[in-house]
Amino acid sequence: MTEPEPTTPPQHFEALRDFANDLLNHSGLQGPTFLWDRSIHDDAQSDDVERENIPVAPPEEAKQTIDAPIRWYLRAMDSLSPTPQADGSDGINRADMPTFYYSTGALSGVEAVVGNALMSTRWRDAAGNLATALTTTSSFLGSIADREGEGLSYLKRLIDETRIYFDSVAQHADPVTGGQALSEIVSAACQEDFRFNPVQMVQLIACSLPFAQWDDTRVFVYDAIDRAQATMASVERDIRSNDRDDPAGNLMMDSEGNLVDVSASGIREQFDMSMLLLQHDVLRMCGEDDQADRMLSEHSDIEPMADAYAAQLIRRGQWRQLRDFAGRVLADDPYQQMALIPPQLAPDEWHTILDLAQYELAHEQ
Repeated sequence: MTEPEPTTPPQHFEALRDFANDLLNHSGLQGPTFLWDRSIHDDAQSDDVERENIPVAPPEEAKQTIDAPIRWYLRAMDSLSPTPQADGSDGINRADMPTFYYSTGALSGVEAVVGNALMSTRWRDAAGNLATALTTTSSFLGSIADREGEGLSYLKRLIDETRIYFDSVAQHADPVTGGQALSEIVSAACQEDFRFNPVQMVQLIACSLPFAQWDDTRVFVYDAIDRAQATMASVERDIRSNDRDDPAGNLMMDSEGNLVDVSASGIREQFDMSMLLLQHDVLRMCGEDDQADRMLSEHSDIEPMADAYAAQLIRRGQWRQLRDFAGRVLADDPYQQMALIPPQLAPDEWHTILDLAQYELAHEQ
């Protein structure tokens, strides 16, 4: 049977092939990844040249260093509102607070403690101070008007730096020390400051990914995932309990000072999606590529996973499987969008992917 002629110009197909190969280059593995990137390992190797066996600040001293500039900033904010609020508390309401800017120096103590920790090979002690910096920064963001997102950008950068550091921990620390160091970060991720931010929570749990490469440390990854799932189950129970006892009990204030309803289903959905991507990457790091590919194929209704599987099939030149997969996606949801493949490469989204498969099948020798 002759394959139908595609409607997409062939020049798009070459760009699609290049994109699929580039996804593999980013992972440095045998397939695409979502939370892992080979640049994490490359950056860790570069930093290893500078790291030394130097002491980090003792925990109490680190906490004081972090807290001092933050207290100064919050006191300055409180001084702007000399009258008590309606609930009897002193200080300024977040809705009336001036916008936070990183240049205020409120996070300078965090910077100092983190900088000291990242340069030390005393892995467990450094991890403890990084955990304190992460939880304190997250808590601080809940107290300020971060309208420009500078505080959130800093927290994301801090999480990235922590993940790079933990690639070095996994590579160089003995298993016992590495497990203890990782436990500090997992505990931070499971604390209240991250419990309602499942994407950031899972990003921190992803510090465990480099440990998946070796048999004697792989258990740390599964322990981290189990602890995160137990924490999320507890959050879900608490929210549902509050819904019954106090319908307004789950209202939280966003960076603009607006009250936002926190739903158990919304948080759970974000967590489950992020955790699914993490579990896929664990399989890649373990070298279980067939299982990882099967996972992508089975979750064709999840946009990034469907895109990643299509990229795998394109990279391998498995055109018949790509045709069948694209047909299945379109049959299940004709309007499913693409999350990873840019629109300029797939202007008709899954129809473009189907066209590519049909074009290649029609031109097979």
